[in-house]
Amino acid sequence: MPTVIPAADKLPLAVRKNVRDEYEAKRTDFEEQISKLLGTAWKIDINPNAIWVYAEERSYGRDSLGACLASYISDAIYNLKYFLEKHGDQGKDEINTVCSTHTLTLAFDESGKIRYCGCDVHDGKLRMLFQENNLGTNISHALQELEDALSAANANPALSYSARHSITKEWDNEAAELQKKIGAQLNNDKIVISPNFEEVYAALKDEKVVRDGRPDWEKQLGYMVMQYFRGLLYTLEYQKFGSDDMLQEGFAEAVEKGEIKFRVVKKLASGSYNESVIEDGVFYMQTIPGEWGTNCSDVASRIVDIL
Repeated sequence: MPTVIPAADKLPLAVRKNVRDEYEAKRTDFEEQISKLLGTAWKIDINPNAIWVYAEERSYGRDSLGACLASYISDAIYNLKYFLEKHGDQGKDEINTVCSTHTLTLAFDESGKIRYCGCDVHDGKLRMLFQENNLGTNISHALQELEDALSAANANPALSYSARHSITKEWDNEAAELQKKIGAQLNNDKIVISPNFEEVYAALKDEKVVRDGRPDWEKQLGYMVMQYFRGLLYTLEYQKFGSDDMLQEGFAEAVEKGEIKFRVVKKLASGSYNESVIEDGVFYMQTIPGEWGTNCSDVASRIVDIL
């Protein structure tokens, strides 16, 4: 485990001067920039005495601590801008909610899990972290994995931030049009498509096979479920449901509740990667954790056989 060092009682004069001139003099401006980006008042709370003790001899952090701290902050601001360009108001709201103290800080990584630098949320603060013997290394990367840090903070246990963002980006914008197209194929404009995201997330999140095989599964949740439903639409079009009264009537009789739902199960009834089944008047498309995201387009390939 990394060695934790107590903060210095007092810094050398040259270091204190550098902190004053290169960091403290800029802190108010930095805080204003962050507050403007995030739409609410934020503060920067860094204890230079607790940081300097980790700086190696003749290093950037040892000789120019103030400039080093300022670099961490300025690069954090750049990364925040980049994050918000991709995540918009949803990302902004998540940061402000999860980082409830609205404080940006810098700390030594006591866990030993960080390589060079990284970030997390601790006690409501957004923390930039540096690895032992790596103060000042790869400064620009400290907030690069901000999305992962927000998800790890788990403000919404039912769906992580990454999962919710994926749903917003990949599902919400296209679901209505997809539902309309599926309804047209089935001659039923009341058809309901249910992505079942919370149950799908719960079924996948603790599965080692998913974490190992698809480490980005949370960030792809909305996209992947969309692909299963697109697979259904492809099959309906391929089988010409849209122009076949018999197929439309067969579906309506078998799927009397008019709902198409996706789920993840422990075991498939007959398929290898995925399958479709009808239970209690609901059409289920399903897969197992070990085959998550595999051959999505085939999920309804046997639809005519099961009607």
